[in-house]
Amino acid sequence: MDLSFILPNKKEVMVKEILYKDLRMLSLYRDSGMTGVIKFLESFILTKNLNIIEKLYAFFIIREKCIGEKIAVGSNKGNVNIDTLYIKNNIGLFDDINEVIEIENIKCTFNYPSRFNLGNTDFIFSLIESLEIDNDKIILSNLNEEEYLEVISKLPESIYSHIESFVEKNKAHFDILILEAREKFNIEEIRVNLLSTSFPSFIIRMFDCISDTTYREMIFLLAKRIPDVNFLSNCTYLEIEDYYKLYSDETQKQNENLQKENIS
Repeated sequence: MDLSFILPNKKEVMVKEILYKDLRMLSLYRDSGMTGVIKFLESFILTKNLNIIEKLYAFFIIREKCIGEKIAVGSNKGNVNIDTLYIKNNIGLFDDINEVIEIENIKCTFNYPSRFNLGNTDFIFSLIESLEIDNDKIILSNLNEEEYLEVISKLPESIYSHIESFVEKNKAHFDILILEAREKFNIEEIRVNLLSTSFPSFIIRMFDCISDTTYREMIFLLAKRIPDVNFLSNCTYLEIEDYYKLYSDETQKQNENLQKENIS
């Protein structure tokens, strides 16, 4: 099922549900490295031409609707469960940092990057939202990998200093507060920088819910009550949890009844 929602910047975004079988596939994708996992997760965002802060909100919606609102974040005191609403409130109504400059007759629009930092420095050029030359406009997020590399290879060298200046000017906007420091519990502040590899790693952890072994065990267990394995694998994580709770409650009640019968 597809889901539609409005971002804080009023842009409408469509995503599709991530199902239990998809989470299993995600666990298998881990072996392919961060690039493969992020590309797989991005396939659930149906709206194109989003920047990474808009994609983050889209991932929050998928997480809330299909898995749950609590995210386990590592700290010096172990994992801490944080509500996605809390993180979104910390981000707030992300500011418009759009900036247009002209470089050697090229009108260049800077914004939040459209690509994640997956260890390749070429991602930094995705801070360029669009290029306009003689009324011919290029939207970088529309380009495939080959086209993207070709375009950035032809940019004037002076673009580097402008990118550095833009990053420095907006460094506060690229820093996301995940969890405030809590001295009472000896928990240090947790922040993620949008331009670092820690940001896609954080997103991956949001969906790292099951292993291949856990998937098989849960399907095997629930199949005793719901024999249609295809139906189960096409449920969301939240639905599977609900079915498991119903199955556990039913089993516990049956055991209690048997104990009563044996006593009598």
